[in-house]
Amino acid sequence: MELAISEMNPDDSFYVMDFNSTVSSLATRPLPNTAANRERGLRFVQDFQGEGGTNMVEGIKASLDLPTDPELLRTVLFMTDGYMGNESEILAAVEERLGGSRLYSFGVGGSVNRYLLDRMAKVGRGHVQYVRQDEDSDEAIEAFYDRIRNPVLTDIDIEWEGVEVLDVYPDPVPDLFAGQPLVLLGRYEQAGEGIVRIRGRIRGKE
Repeated sequence: MELAISEMNPDDSFYVMDFNSTVSSLATRPLPNTAANRERGLRFVQDFQGEGGTNMVEGIKASLDLPTDPELLRTVLFMTDGYMGNESEILAAVEERLGGSRLYSFGVGGSVNRYLLDRMAKVGRGHVQYVRQDEDSDEAIEAFYDRIRNPVLTDIDIEWEGVEVLDVYPDPVPDLFAGQPLVLLGRYEQAGEGIVRIRGRIRGKE
């Protein structure tokens, strides 16, 4: 979180939440990227204490229920080192509230629920990463943040003309990031020639 706060893009805004048995937050609304607000955010993160339970569904609801700015792409970074059950309730909350946001999950240690974090990232059109206790956390964190900080193409839609293509995966299509391939798999029953049209948004514009 310290890296994400310190290296935001100039026009970004940010919001930080802490969830255990309850949910606490840095502010009542997203804050613009200023030096004073970054310092405020860093102090909030540094004061985190690992205590209480892991009430993940309330953290999800609180973060995705915030009002959105139509000019910005909201990116939710969900970080945890605890095991969470109630997968169906959590995933239902993500699907119900996600809208046009993106959700990325980051698991630390060997006790996290990998199935749940994998599914959250897929449903959230994001990415998941894990760090074990014996791994270099700084390297993993920097790679994770470099991957997600600047999407090249968002809201990707693909049209197949001339060839019937079925069961395309992943669905929905995730965003495209610099230096990261985007691989789609699908099936066709009869070969032929056709046109593939790819549409998306670059910095919010089609």
